[in-house]
Amino acid sequence: MKRQIVALVCCRGGSKSIKNKNIKIFCKKPLIYWIYKSIKESKIFDRIILSTDSKKIAEIGKKLGFEIPGLRPKKLATSLSNQFDTHKYVFKKLNINDQNSIVCVVNNNPFINKDILRKSFKIFKNNKFLGIVIDQAKVQGDYLWWKQCLSDKFSFKYIFKNQFLKSKLNRQQLKDTYVGIFNIRWSEPKYLFSYNAFKKQLLRSNNKGVILKKIDNFDIDDLEDWYIAETVFNRRYIKKKNI
Repeated sequence: MKRQIVALVCCRGGSKSIKNKNIKIFCKKPLIYWIYKSIKESKIFDRIILSTDSKKIAEIGKKLGFEIPGLRPKKLATSLSNQFDTHKYVFKKLNINDQNSIVCVVNNNPFINKDILRKSFKIFKNNKFLGIVIDQAKVQGDYLWWKQCLSDKFSFKYIFKNQFLKSKLNRQQLKDTYVGIFNIRWSEPKYLFSYNAFKKQLLRSNNKGVILKKIDNFDIDDLEDWYIAETVFNRRYIKKKNI
């Protein structure tokens, strides 16, 4: 039996850092418009599903073309909710399982374009749809893990003291290091039912990554991020000027 290829986008209504973030106007369109456009134009997916607790988000999503499986319970849409519980809820409601589906959970990030989706799908397909494929970014020298500190108003403490003492001065002496961004999570449903299952699988050796360029890696967590991201996106995709 041929398995359906499913895109799942999860958008809750109660964003605190940016009010109504998921439908706030970004480059003259609701933010959610851009990820739907990328998913649709990738021509990969059989189903494009939106999970939300918000009637307003659901209405906008439906007009765009998303499949809306009803509103999810409010307990799955708080700032402390585990998104993997939402995956499980949607999969059970729509009978999505390993036998009938391959899933890509896609965050509502406008920089995840059709080319990134196609590239990540090709990697997953070439890996025989085993394990997990995520997006990754190279960690710049100033942000390496052993440089991390705990800081308060008056002082700071290195968390990884021994590793910091052993560290090299010049970047050229360091191995390339990458971090998972998780705007894209390709997997069979079994690894998306729980965060623990997802983490345990990531520690195995049969996973793959698609490396994002700097210009494709934007977290939009506050209004400063929003302004920078909108400026870059407008120049790159709307006015189509090289950056």
